[in-house]
Amino acid sequence: KELRKPTIDEATAEEIVSQLCASKYPVLYVGGGVLLAKAAAELRGLVDHLHIPVAHSLMGKGALPDNHPLILGMTGFWGTQYINDSCRNADLILGLGSRFKEADASSWYPEFTFDIPKTRLIQIDIEPSEIGRNYPVEIGVVADLKQALGALLKVAQRKFPQGIQREPLVAEIAENRQEFKASNVEMEQSDAFPMMPERILAEVREVLPRDAIITTDVGWNKNGVGQQFPIYEPGSILIPGGYATMGFGGPAAIGAKLAAPDKIVIALIGDGGFGQNPAQLATARHEDVAVIWLIMNNNAFGTIAGLEKAHYQTTFGTVFTKDGVSTSPDYAEVAHAYGIEGITIQSAAEFKPALIRAIQLNKPVVLDVPMINNPVPTSGHWNILDIYSPDRKVSHVSTD
Repeated sequence: KELRKPTIDEATAEEIVSQLCASKYPVLYVGGGVLLAKAAAELRGLVDHLHIPVAHSLMGKGALPDNHPLILGMTGFWGTQYINDSCRNADLILGLGSRFKEADASSWYPEFTFDIPKTRLIQIDIEPSEIGRNYPVEIGVVADLKQALGALLKVAQRKFPQGIQREPLVAEIAENRQEFKASNVEMEQSDAFPMMPERILAEVREVLPRDAIITTDVGWNKNGVGQQFPIYEPGSILIPGGYATMGFGGPAAIGAKLAAPDKIVIALIGDGGFGQNPAQLATARHEDVAVIWLIMNNNAFGTIAGLEKAHYQTTFGTVFTKDGVSTSPDYAEVAHAYGIEGITIQSAAEFKPALIRAIQLNKPVVLDVPMINNPVPTSGHWNILDIYSPDRKVSHVSTD
């Protein structure tokens, strides 16, 4: 039997397009539902035709390429000030396949990311219970995102056959993107060792082809990647959203490589995430799955350590050094025990050549990369900070 997915009726599509084009500063807010619906092409078509800027949740990353002139980036606690301000100051947001979950919405505090209902919200989702769940909507539509975006694009093309241009906005987004890049240059080029996470991510992006598949775990490799690691192809990043499941990255990379054997697949994971299930290496060895585990090794459960230190002046059970010496396993030797290539990076200058070599080997490889435990920069809010320290303003701190 043919399964016909639910779409949007023409009258509603007309109303949504009319409201978007009448708005002074509309924003499309994209969640993982767009990727699940395989609707990236329809999204791009609508964005290009109406020149509407796009912000996204963590799970929506990659739905529009990060070098697209109208991409703002990830919102929320780990979003940048410009991106959060762009959403907070919008007069209309079209939410597409997003739950508006806590971290992406700065715990729903209106002064940080989304100021709804002051900002009007139209929401389209395949799941009825998500419509209006976290924010009130002016129009709610239950529909498959591929069908709905296709219908909106057809209406937009009919109503505005020449499309709409917002060149000042494009220039503003480009300027902000350049400013953020410039603010990161010192860290990206730092020879510090253990390495700066910004340099690790920058050099991974330099080395990888556009269509390489990245899996992440939790910590810098999830939140920092969401904030500042460009993704160019839809579906080329797999992220443990929702419960932020530690240990996801490695097994996800094995699955991704089996599904796409011709792609380069790298698991960006922390030492904590890798330590959840090192026996995954046995599977990779037995099945000859050419995955690279890039362990961003800060000898800590970094996010929790930063919270503990900031709020309670301790790092109990979260930092794995003693008298300045690591008490963590030697992950390269762990790899060798499973019959897999293992490389420990000894200086920042060694990292990029070692990554290139790991790719060229075309077999399972573990790269152990010592990394400083600095927190990911934040501009949004997370109300766990208020719960831990209700009487003072506290954020994440470095444990190094």
